[in-house]
Amino acid sequence: MTWTVLSDNRTQNPSLQTEHGLSILLETEKHRILLDTGASDVFIRNAEVMGINLSTVDNVFISHGHSDNAGGLKHFMAINDKAKIIVSSGHQ
Repeated sequence: MTWTVLSDNRTQNPSLQTEHGLSILLETEKHRILLDTGASDVFIRNAEVMGINLSTVDNVFISHGHSDNAGGLKHFMAINDKAKIIVSSGHQ
């Protein structure tokens, strides 16, 4: 499995934007899973800079309902309406 941080509050790459939020792309041989969507569309813009096509993500897992983890979901859904979205019923 490989994972790529798409958004976070820090980066070592000056080409990427930061925000108070988290989004990580997890990739296996069979699946592309987006863990959280950050607070905005920053994760999408960073993915474009990194050459990552988020329209091929097949599952989205939202770890909890805080805006810095789920705020970008509406932006994701505008570019990918096929991915299964799973929202944790845990800590809200």
